[in-house]
Amino acid sequence: MSYKRTVFFSVFLFSFFFIQESFAQLKFLIEDFEGCAEGYSDSDNRLNGFFAYGNVKASVVLQHSSPDYIGQRFLQLNKGTSAVFGGWGKAVGSYVELALQTDYLNFFFQSKVNTIPVKIQIQEDDNGNGTFDKEFDDVWEFTDLIKSGTTDLPWTLESLALSAFTDNNPGGDGVFNVSYKQGKLLCLIFSFKDNSNHKEEIPVNCFIDFICFSKGKLPTGNPVVGLPDFSVNAHCSLGIWSKEGVTADFIDIANSFEKSFKNKSDKRLAVVHFFLPLAVDGSTSLNNFPEPSGINKIIKRGYLPMITLEDYFVNVRPRVKQPNLYSIVEGHFDSFFKQWAHEIKKVNGLVLLRLLHEFNGDWYPWCISKNNNDPELLAKAFRHIHTIFTEQQVNNVKYIWCPNSISFPQESWNFIMDAYPGDEYVDFVGLDIYNGAGQEMPVWRSFRKEGIENYFILTEKLPHKPLLVCEVASRERQKKEPAGSQSKAEWIEQMSIALQTDMSNVKLISWFNEKESFRINSSVESRDAYIKFILNNEYFKSGTGFIEALLK
Repeated sequence: MSYKRTVFFSVFLFSFFFIQESFAQLKFLIEDFEGCAEGYSDSDNRLNGFFAYGNVKASVVLQHSSPDYIGQRFLQLNKGTSAVFGGWGKAVGSYVELALQTDYLNFFFQSKVNTIPVKIQIQEDDNGNGTFDKEFDDVWEFTDLIKSGTTDLPWTLESLALSAFTDNNPGGDGVFNVSYKQGKLLCLIFSFKDNSNHKEEIPVNCFIDFICFSKGKLPTGNPVVGLPDFSVNAHCSLGIWSKEGVTADFIDIANSFEKSFKNKSDKRLAVVHFFLPLAVDGSTSLNNFPEPSGINKIIKRGYLPMITLEDYFVNVRPRVKQPNLYSIVEGHFDSFFKQWAHEIKKVNGLVLLRLLHEFNGDWYPWCISKNNNDPELLAKAFRHIHTIFTEQQVNNVKYIWCPNSISFPQESWNFIMDAYPGDEYVDFVGLDIYNGAGQEMPVWRSFRKEGIENYFILTEKLPHKPLLVCEVASRERQKKEPAGSQSKAEWIEQMSIALQTDMSNVKLISWFNEKESFRINSSVESRDAYIKFILNNEYFKSGTGFIEALLK
């Protein structure tokens, strides 16, 4: 995802529109500021796509209290110069599935001034070049007065129907078309302006937070920043992946994890997750098959095994040619899959099997980006493997189709639903959500910001398929990162909040308990947060009972 687009998106919100929706759901989080350090200005946060101009100065403020729905960090906007105009913006540069008739733009606002004139513009990418061009791209605009809160309830939620925006630029096609198939959302800007009747309308201090799109008005709690209600029937089971699975010590995955929390919680895992590549000995021989006796031990101990079948060779020389989707579809590995199916049939119980995961990334040989940018080829390969298992009369497997939380690269051909194999081939849909995977020190994102976009797409398009977060983890902050940044412990706490509210259709979270920074006990604070907000929270269920109900 690029944050260097020189584009502009202006936003104004006013709770004048009262369109009632039968369903309301957060669908895309533009910014919650949880990845920013306290005191950071717009110039410090250019990697996050922030910018300010004119008489507006922007900085991030930390609220030193327990987080509510919108978190602990928010943006402070100050009047900085004698100029009569100014604003703040966020470059987005992403494909977002927005619907003009049902969707809202939302943000939380606080100011000492009762009303503030603001202009909001949404600039879209009609010509598909990734940069705003006035001659070719639409600008959707809304202008009105924002009302502030009261002393007792300082935050207000502004929700603006996208249908209230009008096209205010002669360029573009005059049609609101922000989606994977029609064009990117480029940028967002809040624009403020003085006039002769409102000399002080640009406040000395105002605050903004949780800028987002939703289907229907954003659900809120009481007070407005409190946690929205969730279904009393909602729940989430727990799983784990760890290095013990690499050496086929499958039962030790659960044993070592649960023992580390023995004196703090008696909650049991539901799922034991491990990977099985084609080979791990440095060769290109197809020799890494499931070992039924080890898997049976997992089931006998009351856990549900989840296996990720990785279609590549591990520990080989860099120049060794890896399998791709073409080689799978053309049948080059059929004999291997048949033997794999033969072995898994020997397991005395049900197995969750994940095929071709994170296909919308750019790091595996089966990713769409490495296979001629063809999502249908991914769907064909998934169906091909599934068909082989069916022909081998494998009846003890449930199949998981699992994209990554964010598509890399952000291209129109990398829309996850274009790679869906079909309902008859998929039993569960999955999602992998990481904060801090990849680069040496990547951009920090909250669990909700990282995961909500594809969560919405999956639950909207496939509501009949249970959703599992098959891999989740966050890195620790590095010493060179500034004080006042969100910690891993805070990230875990907000993950718990998100799973109970906006993402309550998630039925399993399986922590990726490997790599020093990702491990749940990478710090005392992170371990304690997992105990307090996950293990000691009744929303997260013990054992396999709740997830097994989904298997029937």
